Amino acid sequence: MLSTASAYRDLTSPWTSSAGAGPTLRGRRHDGHATCLHFVHGNGFCGGVYWPLLQQLMPCYGLFCHDIEGHGDSDRPDHFAGSVAIARRIAPVIAEQKPGGQTLVGMGHSYGAALTVRAAAENPQLFGALVLLDPILMPTPVFLATRLLAAVGRNPIARGALRRRDRWPTRAQAWARLHDRGIYRGWRDEAFNCFIEHATRDDDGERTLACPTWLEAAIFDHPLYPWQALRQLRCPVLFVYGTQTYPFIAPAARKAGRLVAGIDVRTQPGGHCFMQEDPQRTAATIREFLTTHGL
Repeated sequence: MLSTASAYRDLTSPWTSSAGAGPTLRGRRHDGHATCLHFVHGNGFCGGVYWPLLQQLMPCYGLFCHDIEGHGDSDRPDHFAGSVAIARRIAPVIAEQKPGGQTLVGMGHSYGAALTVRAAAENPQLFGALVLLDPILMPTPVFLATRLLAAVGRNPIARGALRRRDRWPTRAQAWARLHDRGIYRGWRDEAFNCFIEHATRDDDGERTLACPTWLEAAIFDHPLYPWQALRQLRCPVLFVYGTQTYPFIAPAARKAGRLVAGIDVRTQPGGHCFMQEDPQRTAATIREFLTTHGL
């Protein structure tokens, strides 16, 4: 398991960017293919957490993992800049870093998929296709309820983030406390080890979450409203969601199917992090979609 997790750093190269407003961003890249996958992670995670999936795609595609502020190795912000501001840093970073390949595919999970949709809508020439894995695209009633609860400090998922333990005496204790619990339930051990390796860090003799809990909570309180952006998409889109994911995502997928011409909507067994439960099946679905579109 350790060798699988460390391979993410061994087989990719680091990048650093101050493009756009905000703290310094960092991530990993692998160039050398005609098509490159620009990947944005979910809230509280980072690119390396998805290595069991991403390594399945590297033989055919380049990779550019974009870790947003306060996640992975990217610097922590002093305050939450807002989801729109975070999304608007994607295009400047891409322009500066110039990920290899002739075509860039926007790919993301959860919050990262929502950010990718926003970036694609505001920059129509940025991506040749989109791969959205269990994207947080809230139907309007869910979005309004989330914002109302956030305004009065009663959003349950944000409150849970603020209450969660964020440091442990050792790496082994972090593993034991979190393994197969909550959002990590059902993950392959290799995927969970990648979380421990890349989304936690050593700090003053202890092991702590890389993403501060206040930032994770702020992101939960401030989802992106997706529907205008979805109407603006003009490239092929794959939307995959787990059969046991959040209840609002299936209705969101149906609405996306009405708004986005030719969108390919599929389900996969599993929860919100189905790609951590079965990375091989997820990779096969992505390859099939991209191959169908000549990518």
